[in-house]
Amino acid sequence: MKPIAYPYQPVPERGTLGCFLLALLMHVFLGVLLYYGVHWQSSTPVGLQAELWDATPATTAQPPEPAALPHPAPAPTVQPKEEEADIALQQQKRREAAAARQEAQEQARQQAREQADQRARLAREEADARARQATAANAQRRSELERLQAQAGGTVASQGVGNRAGNTAGAGGTASSGYPDRVRRRVKPNIIFTEEVSGNPAAVVAVQLAPDGSLLSARLTKSSGNSAWDSAVLRAVERSDPLPRDENGIAPGSVTLTFKPKD
Repeated sequence: MKPIAYPYQPVPERGTLGCFLLALLMHVFLGVLLYYGVHWQSSTPVGLQAELWDATPATTAQPPEPAALPHPAPAPTVQPKEEEADIALQQQKRREAAAARQEAQEQARQQAREQADQRARLAREEADARARQATAANAQRRSELERLQAQAGGTVASQGVGNRAGNTAGAGGTASSGYPDRVRRRVKPNIIFTEEVSGNPAAVVAVQLAPDGSLLSARLTKSSGNSAWDSAVLRAVERSDPLPRDENGIAPGSVTLTFKPKD
């Protein structure tokens, strides 16, 4: 066995000083921490304020928002309905008022027609009554004249007629040329006629008179074609009794008169 040329030697430790310094530094640091830790524990604690919160959500504790109130929300929808109701009510009132006015006008027209018919009926009745009275009076006068003629022998010499037998009721002869116009002027204001007629038809009436102008008879010799106008003319002649005398102071025995509604 060969002898070892280099005997075993332990490896010298390296970094011993550095480790020692590091350990010393750590001890110093721990001491500082221990000092401050003890000092912090022995100091008077500072008062703290804390806010406690309930687990319930904040929305339940808060009052309801104004937008959630029920009364403002329906306002935009209620207002138009009220306006429409007011408009409909006003329109209904206007329709009712128009219907009431129309009904009142119709009633007024109906009353006016009824009053006009009543006045016309009363006028006809009055005219008929006067005509009957005039007819009765004429009949009485004719009877009286006939009695007087019988007593006088059928002549009226005192009136200048002469002894001419056959003259009607002792009449005063032929009428003068202007006598028919005088009679028409007397009769025309007594004609009551309000109807409308086409054209200007003529009604011809033959009149028999006593010498004093008393009406003995009146008859239609030619119709105008309108019975209402014919009747109105005959009634007017009867209302005009007695008729005027002629220029000589005596009424002619007969005269023919023509009446037109537009003359």
